[in-house]
This record gives sequence, C-alpha cells and structure tokens, in this order.
Amino acid sequence: MPSTNLQNSIDFKGQNFYVGLDVHKKSWAVTIRSMGIEVARFTQPPNAAALLAYLQKNYPGGKYFSAYEAGFCGTGIHEQLCKLGIANILIHAADIPATDKQKKNKTDLHDSRTIAERLEKRDLNPIHVLTRGQQELRSLFRLRECKVKDMVIANNRLKSFLMYFSIELPQTIGRKEYLSIKAMEWLSNLELAGNAGTITLKQYIEELRYQRKQLYQITKLLREQIQATDMQTYQYLLSVPGIGGVTAMGLISEIADFKRFGDPDQYCSFLGLCPWEDSSGDIIKTKGMQPRCNRHLRPLLVEASWMAIRKSPALFAYYSKHAVRNPKSAIVKVARRLALIAKGVATSQQLYQADYLQNMKQKQQEQKNDRKTKRFSSGIAQQHINKQPDNDIPIPLPG
Repeated sequence: MPSTNLQNSIDFKGQNFYVGLDVHKKSWAVTIRSMGIEVARFTQPPNAAALLAYLQKNYPGGKYFSAYEAGFCGTGIHEQLCKLGIANILIHAADIPATDKQKKNKTDLHDSRTIAERLEKRDLNPIHVLTRGQQELRSLFRLRECKVKDMVIANNRLKSFLMYFSIELPQTIGRKEYLSIKAMEWLSNLELAGNAGTITLKQYIEELRYQRKQLYQITKLLREQIQATDMQTYQYLLSVPGIGGVTAMGLISEIADFKRFGDPDQYCSFLGLCPWEDSSGDIIKTKGMQPRCNRHLRPLLVEASWMAIRKSPALFAYYSKHAVRNPKSAIVKVARRLALIAKGVATSQQLYQADYLQNMKQKQQEQKNDRKTKRFSSGIAQQHINKQPDNDIPIPLPG
C-alpha cells in the first residue's frame, strides 16, 4: 500500500487562530478557534512558551491572537505572549459580552470559550496597557496611599486610647483631628496609673511616629521619581488652581499619557466624573457617579476642587451656578472641569491661564465658523460649475 506524507504537508500559513485564555495561578484554560470552528479546548500549566509550542506543533504557519482577563497577574503574561509573537490583548471582565446561559453556567473552560468566540468576532475592547516603568511608578503612588491609611489608623488608635482613659490634651496644644508633634511629646512624658498603661501609650505613640516617617519618606521618593521622569508636566499641573503636589503626582502616575484620551467623555468616565444613568422610555434615573472608574484619582480631584473654587473666580462662579440645587453635585461638576483643565495644560505643555476656558471656547467657535465658511464657499463653487453658460457647451456641427 503506498504511503502518504500528509503529516508533513500541514501548513496554515496566513490563517488566523484565536485563543481564549482563563488565567489562574496553577493552570490556564485554553480554547482555540479558527474559521468559525472550535478546534481545541484543554487545560495546561501556566506557561506562555508551552502554549506557543502547542500552537506551532498543531497549527504551524498560522497567525495567533489571544486574550485574557486582567487580574491578579498584572501584565506579565501579556508581555510574555507578545514577545513570543502571539498578538495578545488584555480585557476587562465586565466588558465580555455573554448570554444569560453563559453567565449561569460558569467554569474556567466556559470562560475561555466565551473569550475565544468574542475575540474571533472582534467584539472585545482591549484596555490600555502601561509600560513596565509606568506601572512601577503607579505602584509607588499606591503604596503612598496605603501608608496614608496606615497613618490614619495609627492616629485613630491613639485617640481612642486617650478617649477610653479620659486623657485630655492641654488647651495650649489644641484638639485637632490629627495629633501634632507637640501633642505626642506631651503624651510621651505622661505617666498612667500602672506600667502596663504607660507601655501601651508609648507603643501607640511610636507606631504613629513610625507611620508618619514612612509616609514622609515615600512621598519624597515619589516626588523625586516624578520630577525625574516628567518634570515639565508636573510643573504645568501645579499651575492649575487647586491642584497640589499629591494630586499632580497622582495624575501623572495613574494616567501617564493624557493624549490617549481623545474623547473628553472617555477621559471623565475613566476618572468616574460622569453620571451613572439607568433610563428607559420617559423614565430617567440618574444614580450619581459611575462606580467603575479609577478610584485613586476621583477623591483627589474632588478634594482639589474645594480648594480650586477658593482660588479661581471662574471656577467659583461655575460652582455657584450649580450649587443652588445640590452643592455636592456642583463640586463634582467642578472636579470634571478641573480634570479637563489639567488634561489641557498637560497635553499642550503650557502653564494654566486664567482665561484658558474662554480662549478655548473662542477658538472652537472660530474653527466652527471657518468650517461653515468653507462649506458655504464650496457650495457656491459647485453651483457655479453646475450652471455653466450655454456658449461653453459644444454645439454639434451639421452632417
């Protein structure tokens, strides 16, 4: 019987293969689709090289596309897949279209199958992936946020201890929300009824001092890193009224490139400064601010807005216009406008100007008028072409 060489003739050159991944710490669920058909579905160890070896062995010459949900593993797997030649995208878990049946029958392989199907149909929107250096800078900023929480916890523990034992600070020191250095020095010399109470008090004081020292050092290091990477943008953001050093560092760390937001609504939605609406027909329901957003920047911008309306008459007038109905909603509107101003000075690389918004509106109006003039001129020209004089029309000669 003659032998065939079918195995060596397999070649998928130029054919697309779509790989849906459900990534976990100990295993990956993999589904592979091509030409509208599910060609493979399996579970493998968490290894990008092993996935590429399987694809090259079974589907040599093909073009490989993959996707997985962003989660605990960060972007390390994404970088590995891209280096190996697999065009990978990261997706938000909430952005995967799924039927009610798919939502109720949920397993790792089912999730990978859904991702592969939607990837093949091009229904998935990838999230923006920051560079490794930008991710590390963002991690430093978020470490500072964690340290702020630790300091607040240490401060509240000490205040609760003082309240429990009815220890009141002298009037000369004051009774502020956060205990000052003078207050802690006075408490360090305080002796309670027993040794156990005195030891407990001193331990609380040492804990608060340690957390404050850590916060100061991390803030200093973060500022140095920001100034080393993007000093100009940092200075431009500081020129905006209400935006201080922490807010400016947060914007640079979390956003990185302001130009990646072409649409202002997309930018404000990322910051969580857009209303969350649930309307149907004539019924309009507004549920406040969007829950899905960057929760590290929104509190900073809202806090900066309270300072901005004190420094900028234009922003205060804008706040006064909307504060009649609801002051809380009005300050969110100011935060939205403040965020757009910050984006403007960062992208244009110019210092803030008091009449910035007025100039922008005037420039937009001028551009709009120019477009209307061009359309009007082109219409007149077209009418002139369509209505040519009769003497320009060639007259046929008699036979």
